[in-house]
Amino acid sequence: AMAVRLAADALRWRGRPAQLVLADQHAGELEALASELRAGGAEVLVCAGDLSDPGEPARIVAAASHFTGLDCVASNAGMAIAAPLLDASVDDWDRVFAVHVRAAWLLGRAAHRQLAAARGCLVLTTSVSGSHATPPLAAYSPSKAAQLMLMKQMAVEWGPDGIRVNALSPGLTVTPGTAAAYERAGARAQREAHIPLRRLAQADDMAAALSLLVGPDAGYIHGHDLVVDGGLTSTLMPSLTQPAWQGA
Repeated sequence: AMAVRLAADALRWRGRPAQLVLADQHAGELEALASELRAGGAEVLVCAGDLSDPGEPARIVAAASHFTGLDCVASNAGMAIAAPLLDASVDDWDRVFAVHVRAAWLLGRAAHRQLAAARGCLVLTTSVSGSHATPPLAAYSPSKAAQLMLMKQMAVEWGPDGIRVNALSPGLTVTPGTAAAYERAGARAQREAHIPLRRLAQADDMAAALSLLVGPDAGYIHGHDLVVDGGLTSTLMPSLTQPAWQGA
């Protein structure tokens, strides 16, 4: 959804079809998406690989040199491994941090020269879990918190180079990775009951938010964590059944 939205917006913003590098470890899905985008007039390169490999970010950015400049990088890779802290393995911990934090840093570093030349932008997809502990995903919330601080560090260091850096923090969102969990009996209704908008987010909701952050209307938004959660993270106090000032 994000790639499709960016392809459409490129034509609207710049009057020309998008030039996109799609990077993911699922080669078949990338090729299918690339075919859809090419049918709409976009120029697309596919760069299948594993972002836990420290050499992969530079390879992705090198592939973008096929095009004329680099306007934005959307670092959207994510994963979660279910385990409480007492049971999590070191390998799983390191892999989650590698995908969420190290890969985002290396992507930004590899793209820095081209982004600076274009006065472009970098968006890291983080999560509301970066600010809210999420058991039993031992490494997930800590890695997302680290990713948020990485965004702020990049914003401070690279803003003077003309590069805008922001984060997009989704709330509860239906994706291929989460759909099965929401199909369990009562699971979706239970989650939606806690969201003020009373619905789970769809991929298109996040694509629209990303479009805002990379688009011309966000030219002075920098170092910001855009939380897109339907109001979920505003519900701590309303979730208390008895207001404290009314007595125990």
